[in-house]
Amino acid sequence: MVVLFSNCAVSIVNAQAATSVQMLNLSYPTQRVTTPTAPVSFDVTFSSVNRGDILYAEVWDFDIGQFAVGTVTGTLGTCILGYRARALCGWRLSEASGSEHVVFQLQISNHALIYDLGAIIGLSNSTGQDLPNSEITQRFVIKGGTILALNVTVLDTVPVTIDDKQQPPGSVSILLAPGVHTISVPNMTYLDNSTRLVFGGWNDASMQLNRTDNLEVDTVLAAEYIKQYKLTLISPENATGAGWYYEGSIVQISVPAQTSPGLVGILGAKMIFEGWFESGQLKTTSNNATLQMNSPHTLIAEWTTDYTIPIIIVIALVAALVVIVVILRRRK
Repeated sequence: MVVLFSNCAVSIVNAQAATSVQMLNLSYPTQRVTTPTAPVSFDVTFSSVNRGDILYAEVWDFDIGQFAVGTVTGTLGTCILGYRARALCGWRLSEASGSEHVVFQLQISNHALIYDLGAIIGLSNSTGQDLPNSEITQRFVIKGGTILALNVTVLDTVPVTIDDKQQPPGSVSILLAPGVHTISVPNMTYLDNSTRLVFGGWNDASMQLNRTDNLEVDTVLAAEYIKQYKLTLISPENATGAGWYYEGSIVQISVPAQTSPGLVGILGAKMIFEGWFESGQLKTTSNNATLQMNSPHTLIAEWTTDYTIPIIIVIALVAALVVIVVILRRRK
């Protein structure tokens, strides 16, 4: 999460305004803050202003679009302009020139966040109206927090491994220290013998099964899986098309329209394809068919055998043998 706000992100300051008010020595933590508050300070110099004008200083949170949460103190004394529990203060000037040291104590979440902030100073007249071109902004970032939340969303049957420790199957929510962590998921997981899930990538477009991330903020990852179904083809003759297919796929299955059954095939017997059957029900009589894989399928190819030609040959041979026998008897 990054903190934004909606004043002027960058203010244009003309030459006259630059001589009226300046921000110097902006100081803020550059290392990760692990305490509940973070100090931010800077100096303000002002000159050629009207007595009674209001000098204001603030820290703006660009993510939430309002003043950062915190308190402020300054060398000019009590604020006449402020906002409860927010980093904003205003002082009425009794001199035309001078300087001010401002200190903010910003509240920092115990979760790891990157705060996108801006230090802002400016001038208002005695009625509270901002003077044109008097505002100056310096933008900066603070990294805060001692822990972060990692949420990995997966299907209920998919196990997730974080830093080499396998979690129970299903989505995982875990608290970690900021830094480098490893997250891994399996390429494939089986729901049963004929249905499985295949890894299809992460929601951030990564395709790595085993990923290493430098986590600096609360993070949500989602591993996407695609369902596959198994197509089993049972046939005494060679069939093509069996295998695993993604849900919704259109599959081409094929067997020969007819074939020769072993030795009797030499005599002209034929096996003729009758149809594909599933659970005893005829699915199609086409030997080249398509099937949509919305569930697992086991198809059995059934055939009928045509013995017409072998029978004719046998009858012919028998008749020829009878004729030969008759002829031989007559000769005797």
